[in-house]
Amino acid sequence: MLIQTTRFGALDLDESTFIHFPWGIPGFEELKRYVLMDHREGPLQWLQAVDEPSVAFVVCPPEVVGVRYTVPEERITPIQVETPEDLVLLVMVSFDPTDKNLRLHLRSPLLFNASNRQAYQWTIDSSEIARFVEKIQP
Repeated sequence: MLIQTTRFGALDLDESTFIHFPWGIPGFEELKRYVLMDHREGPLQWLQAVDEPSVAFVVCPPEVVGVRYTVPEERITPIQVETPEDLVLLVMVSFDPTDKNLRLHLRSPLLFNASNRQAYQWTIDSSEIARFVEKIQP
């Protein structure tokens, strides 16, 4: 399938590579299909919307920034994760032009089922962050 993007031009992708967000991503609920693309050779990746050329998010594995999540069973049930190896977590990264720093969205990781390619964004209450997020050495 040929998709148009504003950052990468036209991409010819197999639909089997699409990641499906049944409820969309908060603020982008109407966009359900994305593709994950590598960004150069570093740990950053792009989560590009299939149906909206201008929507793409920078993401990275939480371990790269020294974070590990403990994901409760009820959080993986919606995407039908059956084995721990199928669960993939990524965090969104944004750039703050005011102070020219990267901002990591640690309270809202993306949970992916690598087997069935379903995903959603889990938002953790600030009162529960210590329960689910652990700092580690990157």
